[in-house]
Amino acid sequence: MNSDRLDMVESLHRTGVNPQQIEAALRKKFSGVQPVIKDIYNHTAKIRKDGQLGDTPMKALENFLASNSFKFYTRESDTDNKTEEIFFCHNKSHKMWRAFPEVLMIDTKYNTNMYD
Repeated sequence: MNSDRLDMVESLHRTGVNPQQIEAALRKKFSGVQPVIKDIYNHTAKIRKDGQLGDTPMKALENFLASNSFKFYTRESDTDNKTEEIFFCHNKSHKMWRAFPEVLMIDTKYNTNMYD
């Protein structure tokens, strides 16, 4: 894909458009060479990876949680400082828990049937 198409893929991806809709928009705007959905997936993956700014996936997750008002706590191993456990919840849920600390419900079965 040329730079005009890549720029359009990037701008649509950053606004939350899914790859199938990006492909349809490219087909509508540019005639001639048709986009391949795999190229769109590859470019959006590159955009996401570049957004990590060289961080590890765990650090990228922590940055995401911090920038989106999540409360999170991590526990690292004593030997190699790798994260062993992470707990996170939305700020509103944290405030509700602080108001009513006698009640704590954790849904650990989310999508377990879907993924066996």
